[in-house]
Amino acid sequence: MCASFFSRWVKPRPHIVESPPPPSIAHGAGMQIPEYKNKPYFIVASVEMGNTTTKCILTGVSLETGKSYVINKTVSMSRDIRPPKPGEEIFGETLDGTKLSRKAVTELVRDTLVQCHKEAHLDIQTDLDFVVRSTGVVAEMESPDQIGDFVIALANGCLIAGVPPRKMTPPMTKANQSQKLQPFSFADKVVFIGAVAGVIPPVGSTGVEMVANEMEGELAMAG
Repeated sequence: MCASFFSRWVKPRPHIVESPPPPSIAHGAGMQIPEYKNKPYFIVASVEMGNTTTKCILTGVSLETGKSYVINKTVSMSRDIRPPKPGEEIFGETLDGTKLSRKAVTELVRDTLVQCHKEAHLDIQTDLDFVVRSTGVVAEMESPDQIGDFVIALANGCLIAGVPPRKMTPPMTKANQSQKLQPFSFADKVVFIGAVAGVIPPVGSTGVEMVANEMEGELAMAG
């Protein structure tokens, strides 16, 4: 009798995938310290503000094993952003009508980034290696200038939180990489011949090309 005969009485079950926590190192009786505090890890923060949520996800990659782990994740509601103050220019809004100003977005990104690192007991200036910024709040925007304001607000929020500018742009040489990464890097074996891959920016409702992801925007302009 084939297995499909019994499938009509068996309900489908979801396949749940869990992310294992970073390994810990035992220091004395009952004392556990996360591995990323003692061993070489490349830690990246992904900061994103969308129509519904604003989040910061810390990901760590072990430079010894190549395994990646989610260190911490902080999520807040985008509608909880403070309203624009008198004199602040409103450059856009979310799908639910929440008004946005550059200063308000900057403060929300700063607070989310700081909180995420604080919960993980990490220092932004010394432990963080790179930060990626992006946004999904583009449906109610009509011009590239509005997208530019949002991208600038995301970057300013990271800068005010304490992220050095060099950790917001990719290093082009091995010497520009952090000391802990250089022994594991092959950047000195890669030859740059001047060709840069690019992406085609999406076209908004007004027929104008607009890029909301700063990393995609840099590639689009370079390509």
